[in-house]
Amino acid sequence: MQLTRKDKYTGISVKVEWSDLGEGLDGDYNPDDKDDIALYRFDISVRPKGKRSYEGVEDASYCTQVPVETPVKILKEGLKMIMDEIFDAVVQGASVKRACEQISWISVDSIKRGVWERKWVL
Repeated sequence: MQLTRKDKYTGISVKVEWSDLGEGLDGDYNPDDKDDIALYRFDISVRPKGKRSYEGVEDASYCTQVPVETPVKILKEGLKMIMDEIFDAVVQGASVKRACEQISWISVDSIKRGVWERKWVL
């Protein structure tokens, strides 16, 4: 699942998507561990004006607290929240590393509330 947005002034497009890479609470997801949960990762890509393909944004791919079994409606809202947080910085070519570290704490509860659970990353 993905969400794209194009900047009307620069023509730059940004894409945010959920990826299931088999990650869990402690590294790789272990289906034999009843306490483990398969989690989504978010990835951010950019398509510069005039280019045909998207390129990954540096330091913009992180595992989250969002289970892969999350309903589609909530996943869509989560993508909107992530896009709102990083869009301007990506279009301007600024680093989004710190913002993405913060976003990685996104959870189903924070999406439902529409508020970030801010955790300071040192």
